[in-house]
Amino acid sequence: MKKRLQTILLVFSVAVLLWVVVYTQACQKKTLLGAQLATKNEIGNITKNSALSTQECALYWNGVKLPYNEQTNAYCLPQVLDGQAVGSLSAQWGSVYLPDWEWQTDWSNAIETGMTFPVYISDGTQWKCMYVYLSGMPAIAIDSQVRISTPRDMEVYGYTMGRLPVENNYGTIRVFWPQGNLRQQTVNTGVEWHWRGNASYFADKKSYRLNLIDDKGNADPNELLGLGEDSDWILLNLATDATRVRDKVSNDLWNQMSEAYEFNLDGAECEYVELYLNDHYMGVYLLCTKIDQSSLGLTDQDNLYKLRQAAWLTDADFAQLDAEQSMEWLNKLEVVWPKRWSSGVWTALQNYLNLFYQRKGTLSWDKLEQTAQLDNLIDVALYKQFTCAIDNSFQNQYVLYNGKDGLCYRIPWDMNYTWGDAYEGIMEQDFTTLVIQDYELNALYQADAQRTKEKVAARWSELRNTLFDVDAILQAMQQETEYLVKSGAWGRDFALWGETGAYASGLSDYRTLNLEQTEELLKTRTEYLDEYMADYEPQEGEAVG
Repeated sequence: MKKRLQTILLVFSVAVLLWVVVYTQACQKKTLLGAQLATKNEIGNITKNSALSTQECALYWNGVKLPYNEQTNAYCLPQVLDGQAVGSLSAQWGSVYLPDWEWQTDWSNAIETGMTFPVYISDGTQWKCMYVYLSGMPAIAIDSQVRISTPRDMEVYGYTMGRLPVENNYGTIRVFWPQGNLRQQTVNTGVEWHWRGNASYFADKKSYRLNLIDDKGNADPNELLGLGEDSDWILLNLATDATRVRDKVSNDLWNQMSEAYEFNLDGAECEYVELYLNDHYMGVYLLCTKIDQSSLGLTDQDNLYKLRQAAWLTDADFAQLDAEQSMEWLNKLEVVWPKRWSSGVWTALQNYLNLFYQRKGTLSWDKLEQTAQLDNLIDVALYKQFTCAIDNSFQNQYVLYNGKDGLCYRIPWDMNYTWGDAYEGIMEQDFTTLVIQDYELNALYQADAQRTKEKVAARWSELRNTLFDVDAILQAMQQETEYLVKSGAWGRDFALWGETGAYASGLSDYRTLNLEQTEELLKTRTEYLDEYMADYEPQEGEAVG
């Protein structure tokens, strides 16, 4: 009797379990993104008896309003690339209905092609039809407090490099990161934003500085796209690069070097996003961390300097900066840390520039070694050569004075002109044999030529056998390209800007190398550099004394 009862209970339990599974699957088939999947008859019932609503309506994902694209009259719905639906859709009023014959499709293909889907909203008395397209890339939507007629309006978008008045714009920012974590992260806060960089003056597609703020105007640090928590961010426009991958791959390479060798400091971390500015689609950008006190964990003993172009500062210039208690020199140099002027804030950089750039006094290896971390200086020099960083010869770097060991370190920055991308003034150069000038390495050579030759040869060989792997770099470029294509962002960005439209006027109409041409350059350039670095000496035209 007991055994028979156990059998009955087992059969009953299995039946209940099967019913739960079937019921759950049935429910799942009827919903998608938390919205009801509706048949043609159900959609017909929603729309036949009531007039189309003129009431304002917007679509939300996980409670945050989705980016809207006025050009296509559709909302962007970021999703994960594998085609799995994450998060939930909702609207300002009514329930959300998704036509099942439209939405039950291959999502991976829909993401890549930018397929548009209808979405119906109904509260039983009125209804509205809107449209969305899927994206496999995180998105940022910024709305300013003042409506802008065009996303290329110079008067509103401002400029920060001294030739035009600074124009700060205030509004809100929404960040969507569905593939990032279990929460399918969204961020919704205030923002101040403006143009950044000299290139923004010439480019139709601008780069931006973002300062996240709360409703009182105070800094509001947020973690974005797994890049860490901060309130200050950069959006790079990728305007000159026809491939859209150079900036990302070159920054990733430096951070691999900083991870592998403790004497190399972290550079900018970056991830791709699509930007929507006042409901205008602006294309693919790189969201980047700033190199600052937060990213480097600086203390009161440290000084961090940003060198856009500071090779020729004289002692008189530094004396004037001290007299004026200034934290910046023209638009070429600034103290990033500490935030406020104090006596001696410029001293470490003055000593560094006088030694490595001005070559004041007798250069000795011991003196250089007491001033800067030489392994770091050599790595930056070789990194510049390998990436063919033509805009980083004596500018576009950070110099950190580490108060703990009393040494200066440098960090490469602004790596858009790499691997065959160039501004107009040098685009006719043969990048295969072009050696990027490096004042620090030249100073080492002047102090002790033989020692420098030996260290450069050994270090180049080690890096070429590890991180300076041409095949690995080409694979990284290809992987980033595949991501851009599969996310659908490549198609949208090129539809808007093409290969050269983001930089159609001003500095350059130059079309950068495509991936095949970049591969050829990388291989021929490294063949040349392998021979050159084995017996290094500065090329003719490089200052060594």
